[in-house]
Amino acid sequence: MATEFKKNHAQICEAWRLLGAIDRAPYLQAASPRLALLTGNTNKAKRLFSHLIDQAPKLDEVLRMNGATGESNDLYLSGRGKTMIIGSEGAKTLPVLGQMMAALLAGNEVILHYPSQPEICTEAVDVLYQAGIKEDVISIANDSQTITLLHMDKLAQVAVVGTPTEVQHIAAELAKSDGILTRVIAVTDTKGCREMLTPDYLYNFITERVKTINTTAIGGNASLLELGVGE
Repeated sequence: MATEFKKNHAQICEAWRLLGAIDRAPYLQAASPRLALLTGNTNKAKRLFSHLIDQAPKLDEVLRMNGATGESNDLYLSGRGKTMIIGSEGAKTLPVLGQMMAALLAGNEVILHYPSQPEICTEAVDVLYQAGIKEDVISIANDSQTITLLHMDKLAQVAVVGTPTEVQHIAAELAKSDGILTRVIAVTDTKGCREMLTPDYLYNFITERVKTINTTAIGGNASLLELGVGE
């Protein structure tokens, strides 16, 4: 496994984001049976992973919005960016890998930080590499302390599996960091993974964007360009 990002790291991560959830899903589907074996509860893991992957189409939905005459406005969903998955000392493997799967499905670059289970981290990312996901897209955090990693540059969100107290501690530390606002996505039900089964869970890993196109300039009503010009 590579320990350094390639020079075209940003381009590879952007290509993953632009791929679309429906096209990202087969990579995760291919990896899910072997990832499930790492959790100690294979059947439950398969059900959870399938539940997440089956929701891929809704992440690719585009909503046409009303706008000014001569333009189209499409609302779509996109990955938020660099995402750290943190498994606390007592975190179970299933919710940690579930958070990882959700973040990848949404199109994010993912950094896995599960210091109590380094072997599982290595095995999990190797499975994803073999499924065709690039090393730039999913990696393991270095040996730095969690607090140090929370101040990583351009960290868009942190998905935490732990107790409410552990989540609050991480959120408080993030509040001290400079730069962009980092979102916290918490899973505290480490046995039932209740949070991951809610209808809006995957939306935690995305942001809304709007694409506006000047339809007049590409073949719409060209006379609109003459508004305000006297005859």
